[in-house]
Formats: sequence, C-alpha cells, structure tokens
Amino acid sequence: MAEEERNLKGEHHKGSSSGGGRAAGFKDSDFIPLDDLVYAPLHALAQSNRQLRAQVVEAIKSMGTLRQNGTEETVCLNNINIAYEQVRPEGEDGYSVDNLQMQVPLLSIIPITNLNVEKAEIDFSTEVKAEKSEEGNCSITARICSPEQRQSDFLPRVSYKMKITSLPATEGIMRLADLLSSNQIAKKTDTTPVAVDGNLGSDAQKQIRQEISKIKAKIQKLKQLYQKISDMITEQERMEQISRETFEENTRQFDRDKYLMAQSHIANRIMEYQEKIMNREIELGLEKDYE
Repeated sequence: MAEEERNLKGEHHKGSSSGGGRAAGFKDSDFIPLDDLVYAPLHALAQSNRQLRAQVVEAIKSMGTLRQNGTEETVCLNNINIAYEQVRPEGEDGYSVDNLQMQVPLLSIIPITNLNVEKAEIDFSTEVKAEKSEEGNCSITARICSPEQRQSDFLPRVSYKMKITSLPATEGIMRLADLLSSNQIAKKTDTTPVAVDGNLGSDAQKQIRQEISKIKAKIQKLKQLYQKISDMITEQERMEQISRETFEENTRQFDRDKYLMAQSHIANRIMEYQEKIMNREIELGLEKDYE
C-alpha cells in the first residue's frame, strides 16, 4: 500500500513538472481554513463597493476646484455660463428684449452614475479535510478544486457570476442638485427696445432706454433709503419716549434734524432724477420716435 502511494506521488509530481510551474502551484496549493476560503470572495465584493463609492466622490471633486482652508478641504464647483434673450413687457412703453446671463453649476446638470454590485453569484468547488492539532482541537481546511477531474487538465476551475447595475442617485446628491438648480440668478447684460413695427430699436433708442432704466433704478434705491430713515426716526422717537419715562436724567437726545435734512437731500435728488427721465422721454418721443 505504501508503495502504491509513492508511485501515485511520483506520477503526480511528474505531471506537475510537465504542466509547468504555474499548474504545479495550483495543484500543490496548501489547504487553508474553510472560513477564510468562504470569506475571501465576500471581502472582494465589499472592497469593490468601497472603490465604486470613492469614484462618486472623485467625480464630484472633478467638477470643481479644490481649496484648502486649514485642515478642511472645500470643493468650489465649476460653472457654465449660459446667455439667452427674454422679451419683457413694459406696460404702456411697449416691449424690450433683455439679454440675460446665468451661471449654472456643472453638478446640477451632469448626472453622476452610482455603480454598485447589487447581486453576485460565485460558484466554486473545494476539497475539504479535517485536521487535528497537537492540543486535540479539530479544524476544517479546504482548497479550491475543479468540479470535474480531467486527465488532460488538472487545474482548478472557478467561475464568477456578477451582476452590476446603476443605482439611482442618493438622496443627498438629489437635494444638492435641487438646491443648486433653484438658486439660479440671471444677470441682465443688455436691453434693446422693440419698435412699434415689431423690429428692434436703433442704437440711439437703445441708449436712451438704458439711461432711463438706470435712472429709474437709482430713484427706487433712494425711495427705499428715504423710507428707512422714516422708519428709523419713528423707532428712535418711540425709544426716546420710553427712556424719558423710565430714566429722565439719562435719556439720550435724538438728533432728529440731522436725519430730516438727509431726507430733504434725498427728496431733491429724486426730483432731479425724475426731471431727467421726463426730458429723455420727451426727446425719445419727439426726435427719435420709434416710427
């Protein structure tokens, strides 16, 4: 019996040498604990998922510029500039064509594919044996082997079946994209008036309309400032009355005349701008009429 085993071992080593060092390495591989053998493919799947998640983070970083603020790293998203025209009614003044420009973050328009291993089927066969240590403890070891032994090929055969799918974006990415999409502000770069016949106005008409629009914006700002001063005067007078009723000697005197004078200057400036608007509109209507 011992002699037969020696002959089988001799034939085994002979076949190994003829099949090459790589084949011998597979056939002469050591047995390892069964737990490690079963866990190995699960660990590989977990590692692949970690790498796929890291690619999502890298994809977001590639859409911006990295800035280091101390120990914190900030991704400043890159934008794409989009310009377009918009027709705007101006009441009795007809229509104008506004040239608008908007900055759109790339993250809000470019989808990020979130790959993930949804299901994996791994088929393999093993040779299992029980070993008893010197302390008397038993352990089960195994090694991968081919399902069917063939005379021409003693290499183990292992087949992997893996299904990869594209999962929808995470809730965090969707909320970030919604926030970026809803926070768009269009900047007006140019305005062209529309003539009575429907054509765009001339450069002279365009210049006058732009000048009138700027003056109107100044008047609006001055009116807001005038109202702020009025609200502040009312609030200060109320606080002064409360302070006088509680602490007669320590009441702070409010310089009302100072702010009334400021309101007077604002009112004069508004009147001046309104006269400029009227003069320019008269010039537009009499000398540079749309017709």
